[in-house]
Amino acid sequence: MNPLPLTAAVTAGALAGAVATALLLRRRFELVDVQGGSMEPTLRDGDRVLVRRTRVFRRGDVVVFPVPDGPRDPEDAPWLVKRVSGVAGDPAADGCPAVPPGHLAVLGDNPRSLDSRTFGTVPSRTALGVAVRRMSRDGRPAQSLNRSGRGTNHGSRRTA
Repeated sequence: MNPLPLTAAVTAGALAGAVATALLLRRRFELVDVQGGSMEPTLRDGDRVLVRRTRVFRRGDVVVFPVPDGPRDPEDAPWLVKRVSGVAGDPAADGCPAVPPGHLAVLGDNPRSLDSRTFGTVPSRTALGVAVRRMSRDGRPAQSLNRSGRGTNHGSRRTA
């Protein structure tokens, strides 16, 4: 018996499995670039976040959603990254209105953030998902973005 066909079959099977896994991960996760300083100190301009696509959000999650009413300038990022400060049914807080069903109140970690205090609540169905990890471009270690609150920064960097 010639072992070559078996080796080719195993290789083809492994390759098909790798492609299927990559497609599944691509459907489940997305990389998004952070632009601006509205999430400092947790996230800085130039960081990347790994976003898990989901429709379930909790207070404290860092979420990615489209800019309300679209980008103001073609150079602007199409996404905003903010922390959930309230979910449907939560009372008004931090200058935001009461959160209606199917919406999220979001705040930047930086007090000078453009967030729900400015544009109101965000429809949760439009959110891309929850940022689960910071993936730095400048060699700093990746950081988990957990629900328990703000993460820690590694190193220093110029802010926008």
